Amino acid sequence: MLAPRPARGNNRREEPAFIFGAKQQMEAPAKLQIGEFTIAFLSDGIWRNDGGCMFGVVPRELWQREHPADDQNRIRLNLTCPLIIRGRDVIVVDTGIGNRLSAVERRIFDHGEGWLIDGLQALGMEPGDVTHVILSHLHFDHCGGIVRRRAAGGFAPAFPHARIFVQRDELDLARGTRNERLRAAYRHVEECLQPVSGSIEAMAGDAEIVPGVSAIVSGGHTEGHQVTIVHSGGASFVHLADIVPTRSHMRGPWNQAYDLDAIRTMDSKAGYLARAVAERWWISFAHDERVFAAQIENDRGRLVLGARIGVPGGLDGV
Repeated sequence: MLAPRPARGNNRREEPAFIFGAKQQMEAPAKLQIGEFTIAFLSDGIWRNDGGCMFGVVPRELWQREHPADDQNRIRLNLTCPLIIRGRDVIVVDTGIGNRLSAVERRIFDHGEGWLIDGLQALGMEPGDVTHVILSHLHFDHCGGIVRRRAAGGFAPAFPHARIFVQRDELDLARGTRNERLRAAYRHVEECLQPVSGSIEAMAGDAEIVPGVSAIVSGGHTEGHQVTIVHSGGASFVHLADIVPTRSHMRGPWNQAYDLDAIRTMDSKAGYLARAVAERWWISFAHDERVFAAQIENDRGRLVLGARIGVPGGLDGV
């Protein structure tokens, strides 16, 4: 387990003045019990991204059957951020986009202020209650919500008391790459990470964050991409982030064009999904607009959803 950080001398909650849009009238998020842990399925909202980018070499004729595109070739996607709770441990896995986008970016991605803070409040919690944040990787739709835009300008930590865990390889690549494609993918990183630099804990490989919750390097999507696994009381849950971002990506060759190493993504995906079937794990999808999480079954060689937790407003018949 990672060494604990010394206790803070001042536990007062001093939340910065943030810009918030119209508050969502939100029901309490759906929950799943995994042994001693409660997992609440927070969402930072629905956004849109190019369907071709999300499915790579898969022809549009195939992916649009399950993910219809708009006139700009964008598909609806969720921003699922599981909240793992046991006692005083409150762990957010990924933080969505947040409210840091420019007006132009908001139009491109059709995303507003985000719902992550609203989801916490619907559980009777505040941002200051979060003790840990695990970032699967540093693309903007997974780490953007680590900060909040302040009314006075600039950004402040969204979760002021949280320790933030990210792979060192991911940090080094995001901050130091000379590759033109990667620089574009990580252009937002300093804006997101500079306000929380004192809380970041760079990891060198797999680690247990708290007893029962581990971050495991998967690679594939990015070099330092990691998944989060919860084991407790004979039950297991895994958030595969961008290794299996939607239910459709359970198919072996259905990968994102963003993947740096599609073969490694496929290998990681196959291994985790096989264990999920054999051991009745729950898996959650980072971007599925209909399903937060499900158990997976093998139906004559085809992976299908078994028991599931749906996204409110998601369509039936999945």
